[in-house]
Amino acid sequence: MQYDKSLLISMNLKNIKESIKIIFFLIILLFIMHSNRSFYNLYILAKFNIDERLTKSYGYCNNASYGFINEIYNEYSIKENILILNDNPNFSFNNSVWFKYIPNKKLNKKKIILLNNNNSIELVDEKKARLTFKNKKYGIYNILKNEDDCFFLEKHD
Repeated sequence: MQYDKSLLISMNLKNIKESIKIIFFLIILLFIMHSNRSFYNLYILAKFNIDERLTKSYGYCNNASYGFINEIYNEYSIKENILILNDNPNFSFNNSVWFKYIPNKKLNKKKIILLNNNNSIELVDEKKARLTFKNKKYGIYNILKNEDDCFFLEKHD
């Protein structure tokens, strides 16, 4: 069988043009992925679990304090909604409540998580405190956990 030499050359040129289009498309795709930090974001997703990423974004005991709230819920095996008071002046509403909110569950007001405390708590003794948050008196609570400016409190009977 004999092939026409010009047909063979034209087929090779067509394959080269298709290859150049594919390479050009791949270069543009890589450039877009690099400019959007896609490779870094994939690395972060692979390296850290969801709790570590949320703690990094929302803080441990600052800002919205996801890390402290998550630790309390895990350490004390809380399966209900509890009152979370965030004294951070940068928040116009208490957005920390929604991290662990369970729909259709009642709010347990006997337990309170106080975040970013700025003089809302007055110590009665080592394990008890009087809580006044934004001019509302909550009463006396037992301090179950305290880290920096974050408290986990339970109503003192």
